[in-house]
Amino acid sequence: MFAFAPWIQLDRPALLHGLNMAMAAWLSFGIAVLLSVDNPFWAAMPVWVLSQAYRGLVYERALWRILGTLVGAGLGLAFLHLPNPYLQLLGMALVVGVASALTHVFRGAFSYLPMLAGITIGVVVLPSVLAPDASLDLALSRVECTLIGVLVTTLLCSRTTPRSQRKTYYQRVRVLAADALRIAAHALGPSYQQPDQSSWTRVRQEIVDLDAQARILAAGSLDAYRRLPYVDAFLYAVIELLAASALIAQQRERGLSPAADYVQDLQEQAQRLQDGLSLRVLGKTALRQEGQISLARLRRAMGQIQRAEQGLFAERVQPERHRVLTTPAISVDWPLAIRTGLISGLAAFTAGGVAYALASPALELMAIGVCTFSIILGSMPRPQLMSRTMFTGIAVGVLVASFYRYVVQPQLVEDWQVILSVLPFLVIGGLLRANRPTSTWALDANMCFQLASQAGMAAVSWPVIMKESLPLLAGSAVVCSAFFLLPRRTHPRGQALVRRVVRELYPLIKRSRPRLFRVWRARVARQWVRLWHWMGEQTPHGLLSLINLGHAVVALKRLAKRGPEQQACVVLVCELLEGFEHQPVELAQQLLRISQSCTDTVLMQAIMDVAQSLQGAAPILVYAYPPNAMPRAVETS
Repeated sequence: MFAFAPWIQLDRPALLHGLNMAMAAWLSFGIAVLLSVDNPFWAAMPVWVLSQAYRGLVYERALWRILGTLVGAGLGLAFLHLPNPYLQLLGMALVVGVASALTHVFRGAFSYLPMLAGITIGVVVLPSVLAPDASLDLALSRVECTLIGVLVTTLLCSRTTPRSQRKTYYQRVRVLAADALRIAAHALGPSYQQPDQSSWTRVRQEIVDLDAQARILAAGSLDAYRRLPYVDAFLYAVIELLAASALIAQQRERGLSPAADYVQDLQEQAQRLQDGLSLRVLGKTALRQEGQISLARLRRAMGQIQRAEQGLFAERVQPERHRVLTTPAISVDWPLAIRTGLISGLAAFTAGGVAYALASPALELMAIGVCTFSIILGSMPRPQLMSRTMFTGIAVGVLVASFYRYVVQPQLVEDWQVILSVLPFLVIGGLLRANRPTSTWALDANMCFQLASQAGMAAVSWPVIMKESLPLLAGSAVVCSAFFLLPRRTHPRGQALVRRVVRELYPLIKRSRPRLFRVWRARVARQWVRLWHWMGEQTPHGLLSLINLGHAVVALKRLAKRGPEQQACVVLVCELLEGFEHQPVELAQQLLRISQSCTDTVLMQAIMDVAQSLQGAAPILVYAYPPNAMPRAVETS
């Protein structure tokens, strides 16, 4: 490890990686110069983005960058045929807005395609509006430079980039399930006192981390993509184990005797799972009886783990087998996507319109910066956390580029001099990119250096340099400041996610025969992951109890078939549950009183499960529906 200062952390692999990036960027730029491509500095820009931790991600990002560039350039040329410049800018803004929104719709590396389409159309349309005669050359040079940079990076960097550690990742998934089984065993154990919060927190965080890494590690491999449903099935089963364990803990608190004979079995199964052995599911004797905890949900979760493990670790994947498994549903945060798209599109149109109205080439660069940085920051879940770092990188890149244009560029005559002149800057940029403490802002610094240096172009005077550099810096400052001063706040979005879970509970409550229960379980599992990912340790307690409430309602409705008395009681409970989100504690106490009047012991236990789940969900319901807030109408469809 080369650690000359706290902010320099370069071991041998990082050093080689940085030099490799610099070499790829230099070769890309050199090829573009020798081929006399317009704006050759664009050729080095893909290198800094395509260089990834895993080889498959390099390949997949390269593909989406090429396709995104082609789509953006094609649409840009099409819009330039519109008769009015403002219509051209409107078409560009529309694509920028849609592309920015789609970055929140598509998952994994595929989201890179709309991002590049939105960035490319801004680069093609904005300069062409001010100089229509150069539109075709501009689009072609953009595509040519992208192809050069992608091909060089793929050929040079991919061979030195390690393969993704998918086997290690799959083992982490297996160990996660083993940890969840140990939590269930602890809840059932005779020495149970209170939940081990550290174990619960560790498992929840691991679920979020594994879910976030799944599609990154699968990039570039068809086999890995086919195994993704089994990973998702694992994660769902773990969530179900946690929810069932929370229910068991609540049942323990009200004095139900534990099924202690299953504790040892659960611990053994957890160890078998961690050791890579096949899981053996609990016997079917674990059913609800009077005074005994039900293990039916544990059994179902363990059965899913068993089937998911067989598919995930199979030598050859059978794509159709995962259809029998429950996985977290694909869920899109449409309000966030739409809001991001509208803001990015409006910003692009406004910046482009001002640049055209004032006929200022300097403002053109500012408009390009607004388009580019609004898409990049808008694609992030919390852009305010990265806005200052991004602006730091942009400022460093523009400053170094200005130095290059003023001091170095006027001395260059021949092509070989131009090519050699950027090498020291690229080497330093590559090392900063590979150095972990500086890696984040170094990406933006390298990209802006390539853009603002105008390497390969004719030298200009200092006033022109300032006239072209400052607007780019100003455009980035406007976008970064906007995201920093108007952040995406944690709690409003967290409340929205909880309210979505509540809305999806109402069809289970209102319908006489709850259908699509499996669909509901998949949706609520995804919301659980999204909420924990978004809020982390700030997530209020009770989300698992909210999941248990849905299960308890479905179990209660199945008891209505036992007779008229049971049916009347179930109807009464469901009527009382309308509006449960506003007074959960009071309603839970009322349901407990109703359960005491039941002569049917099984029905009594079911109502108590509903009440206990509702009581456990009180913290998160109070969070989503503050007592002083106006009640909201609940959607039932």
